[in-house]
Amino acid sequence: MKIFVTEKYKKNALDKITQLQKELENIRHEKNISFEGDTNTWHDNFAYENLTRQEKLAEDRLFKAMKDAENFEVCSNVLGCVPDAVGLYCWVKVAQENLETGEETEKVFGLVPLGDEDYGKKIFAYNSPAVCSLMGAKIGDERVVKIPIGTLKITILSIETM
Repeated sequence: MKIFVTEKYKKNALDKITQLQKELENIRHEKNISFEGDTNTWHDNFAYENLTRQEKLAEDRLFKAMKDAENFEVCSNVLGCVPDAVGLYCWVKVAQENLETGEETEKVFGLVPLGDEDYGKKIFAYNSPAVCSLMGAKIGDERVVKIPIGTLKITILSIETM
């Protein structure tokens, strides 16, 4: 599955991978030192076991980051969205009803790739929990979305290119 990102986001993610590789190398170095210095005491055993756990966690973070990076697709706003469907670089106006409280509101927000979010301006990454299910929706479509504040019924009112 493609992960849409900005060039800056991709660069930061690749820098993070390099940082994780160095962190893993340091943990393995410390682990080797603790193994070589093992005097069969509880303290030495604990250090080795703790570093083994840290090594596993660092490996997991590194492999996940590398797997994600393989799926990055750099986007720029020259792509725009399909005029009649929710996509990247579009403004979406929705009517939302909280099915638990009955509260109804209208909201307008933008959808962008990872790295271009601006929550103050109501611009969200396309994979944000409240909006990812809207990708590909057309005007008039309804979606039900579960988020921490409740279950929302969202109806697409309009779609405009950013």
